[in-house]
Amino acid sequence: LAQEGQFRQRSSSCHCVPTSLSMAVRGLKAVALAACALAVAGKVQLRHSSHKAADSSLHVGSFVTPLESKHQLRVCNAFANSAAMDVFRGAESLTAETPMPYKSCRDFDAPLKSGDKLEFRLGDASSGTFSVADLPNNDAVLLLVIHRHDSVSGAVSFESHVFAALESAQVAVIDTY
Repeated sequence: LAQEGQFRQRSSSCHCVPTSLSMAVRGLKAVALAACALAVAGKVQLRHSSHKAADSSLHVGSFVTPLESKHQLRVCNAFANSAAMDVFRGAESLTAETPMPYKSCRDFDAPLKSGDKLEFRLGDASSGTFSVADLPNNDAVLLLVIHRHDSVSGAVSFESHVFAALESAQVAVIDTY
């Protein structure tokens, strides 16, 4: 069973960032953007003035490197079973030391990108695969919960949530019953 998903906020009514903080962040983004624009303009002028008069072309080199977001993966095993769950990203076992028993969560420093597949196994049998479709563009803790699809079959389902990089406490309530 494969399921494609994206890490997202669980509820559209969740307002995790206070309005005043949100406005301050927007103001800081505007200041940072203006500073980058001024720095680029200064570099263009500097590069242009160093060229010989005969060379009328302007070559602008990029000195701005894109920031990479840091994502921490938090997996919770809500799949009721006496056997512990193994988690794989491709061929790499994330739980090589110790599989995850039912009712446990674990943090992994496993950089993810769109298209990655996380496979969940009970023993040698694959229980399900979560395909990463989309990731946030900022630092975040990515929560992925595996649980039973229903009480009759052994099929799995996934729930995902993104915890923003805030200093305040955050809680995600996920009903997997």
